[in-house]
Amino acid sequence: MWFKRSESQDKNIILAARQAIVESLEAERGTRVIPLIHRREPWDEKSEAQHITIEDSEFILIRIRETPKKQPLDLIVHTPGGLALAAEMIAMALAHHQGTVTVMVPFYAMSGGTLIALAADAILMEPYSVLGPVDPQIAGWPSGPLMRILGQKQIEAIQDQTIILADIAKMAVENMKGFVRWLLREKMAEAQAEEVAEFLTGGYLTHDTPITMAVARRLGLNAVEGVPAKVYELFSTCEFGVCKRPCLASYAER
Repeated sequence: MWFKRSESQDKNIILAARQAIVESLEAERGTRVIPLIHRREPWDEKSEAQHITIEDSEFILIRIRETPKKQPLDLIVHTPGGLALAAEMIAMALAHHQGTVTVMVPFYAMSGGTLIALAADAILMEPYSVLGPVDPQIAGWPSGPLMRILGQKQIEAIQDQTIILADIAKMAVENMKGFVRWLLREKMAEAQAEEVAEFLTGGYLTHDTPITMAVARRLGLNAVEGVPAKVYELFSTCEFGVCKRPCLASYAER
């Protein structure tokens, strides 16, 4: 049953239904299930689609800490992205977890969501599910064009602010590339990890370019078809309304 705003006066009923679905999925898979779903809450008319925040990372890190070290983890990710630091913290926590880590992507996990997925041992997707590039966005601008502009104009013709942003972009890309390589260090050969890191961070794609399951596999990621049906039941507890497209994610705001 899908909850509509007119039927959602009792917040506790919706939260209880959501928890029941999570517990059922945990029992079915023998895992600890942690949802990271950014959708409007049915009881809040003012809330819009959200993005990954520091508060998200704090909640998820606590949940991971509470999980026995070798128990498998399932993280359900549905997000347009968000704060780079928060996504990195979640990815690091997953990478350090001793149990098997699976990230489930029922629809999309763009930008910081993709960064989190890279930390998983397996990424459950559908043929229509998508990941995205993880190139840093600096002050709302993609890092690739910012860096390239220095080679396209005389330095005297470029504003100081643009030069500073281009320098920050260079540092951010190198940092992100190194982080992606670290996440992939035990999942593929070093040379392949370097290629994947360059592809995802180097500014060769627009930030909203979809990376499908088939493309993820060609990159060497362990993308497996088949998101459990119960994952989709969680969305029955969320409001489906107007929300921003993934390309509007403010991924690298720091």
